[in-house]
This record gives sequence, C-alpha cells and structure tokens, in this order.
Amino acid sequence: MKQKLSLHFLARALSLAVVPVLLLCDLLSSGALAPGDVCIDIWWALQVLMLYPTSRGPVIPALQFGGLSVTAAVCFKLLGAPPGWHVTAGAAVVVASMLLRCRLKFAQVPPLFHVSAVWLGVEDHCSLIHDGICLWAGMMVLVLSGSVWGSWACAGVLAGWYAVQYWRVYTRSTLLLGRDKEELIRKTQRGSAYRQPIQYVDTDSRSGELFNEVVRIMETRRPWLQDDFSIEDLARLTRTNRMYLSKAINFHSGRNFNQLVNFYRIRYAVELIKKDTSLKMNDVSAMCGFHTVVSFNMAFKLNERMTPTEFLQSLKKLN
Repeated sequence: MKQKLSLHFLARALSLAVVPVLLLCDLLSSGALAPGDVCIDIWWALQVLMLYPTSRGPVIPALQFGGLSVTAAVCFKLLGAPPGWHVTAGAAVVVASMLLRCRLKFAQVPPLFHVSAVWLGVEDHCSLIHDGICLWAGMMVLVLSGSVWGSWACAGVLAGWYAVQYWRVYTRSTLLLGRDKEELIRKTQRGSAYRQPIQYVDTDSRSGELFNEVVRIMETRRPWLQDDFSIEDLARLTRTNRMYLSKAINFHSGRNFNQLVNFYRIRYAVELIKKDTSLKMNDVSAMCGFHTVVSFNMAFKLNERMTPTEFLQSLKKLN
C-alpha cells in the first residue's frame, strides 16, 4: 500500500513540477518569459495531471505517459517550437492514454461485473469528460496566445482550472455529480457487496487463482471458527503475502478480510439458529468465532439486514 501511495504521489508531483521546469527552459532558450510561453507551460501541467489514473487504474502507465509529455514539452521549448506543436503533441499523448485505459478496462470480462463496476464506470466516464475539457483548453491556448492580454487571461483560467483538477484527483471526486450523490453511489455499492455470495471466480489470473484458493480454504477448513484468525494466518495458508492477499480478496469479493470472515461466520450462525432455535445468542456468537456478542450482532445485521433476535423471531413465526 505504501508503494501504491508513493506512486500516486509521484504522479501528482510530476504535474506540479512541469511549470517550474518549463519556465526554466523558457529562460534558458529566450532569456525572458513571454505570456504565451507561460500559457503553454500551465497547459502542459494540466495535460500531465489529466493522465492521473482512476481508483483502480494502473499508475505506471500514467507515469510513463507523464514522463513522455514532460520530455516532449522540454524538447519543444528548447527548440523554440510554436504553440501548435505543443498542443498537438500533448493532445496526442492524452488520446493515447485514453485508448490504453479503454483497452485495459475491457481486457478482462470479470472486472466488468465486479461489485465496484458501477462507481468505476462513473469515474471513467467523468474522467473522459475532463480529458475532453483539457483538449478544449488546448484549442483555447492556440486561439488566445496570439495577444498579450489573451495569453494572460488564458493563463489565469488554466491556472484556476489546474487547481480545481488537482483537488479532483487528490480527493477522488468527479466534480460533476456532487459529493452527496457520489457518497450515495458508494454506500449503495458497499451495501450490495454484502448481499453478494462468496463463490469461486472464473478467471485464469493469478489473483483469481489465489481468491479461489481462499474460498476453498474457508469452505473446507473453516479457519474462521477460531476467534483469533487473522489475515496473517490466511496468508500462511495460501503461501502468499498479506498485501497481495488483501488486494485479491477486495477485488474479487468487494469485501475486506474482516468482512469476508464475518460473511462465513454469519452464514454458519444462520445454519446453527435454523437447526436449533433454542440456542442462546451468546453461545452462537462463541461457536462462530466472535469475540463478543456486540460484534456478532453488528456483523449479523450488516449481512442479514436484521438482528439475530429478529431473525430468530421470524423463524419461530414460520414454525
């Protein structure tokens, strides 16, 4: 996780470094800062920021495209290339990045039906809209950079828009739906994850094979009956590391490790209560591996949409 966070930070830092680097190139090549040059510099920073990946998007390609953009911008600056060269090259990189994201998104079918697919689809759609705005901003640079006042006005607009876009990628917001609507989508998505059963996945990927091994262990060996069962224990059973195991569980089930364990414990609790309605909830909680009755009640309500007592009462009414 630390590596992932550092790579995302590096991707954002790369866009922040664009303007000072290009301003230095302007000074080295012409000895002065022209308004049109400043406008182009800010647009390149915005262009690099648009390459930032979405939630589940790979970071490495974004860094590679960003490095390509910075290299092209520096070369064009030192060569004294006209604004059209800058905008054309930057737009080409953005389009190439969009095509790669689409190719990676549809490379495998199972992720398209993942519990998080709805939110990821919203993110991707909004990201494409912002990419389009970035390309439109490039056209604005070409139109306004011919005059001093137009260049400064364009630079001011681009600087403000860059700040807005940086806040967007940093907070993982869409800027189009509103925070309340985004949170509603996420909550609905999380709620649907609890209602989905844990089952084997049909995939040849390494993470899919690992998840299938997790399901096999949880179904046959029932290690979750131990109240001290941890993700480190499961990592040893699957002979992998904790980080990769956690990612595989989250990707293929939409749950974290604790939620996965509680799914099996609650499913077992339901079986016990159905077999013997005279069981006390304290006993059921202990038999299923919970430390306390409170945690048992919370997990039961989260998975079954009712408390253990309400579930027991519903069974008695049926009988």
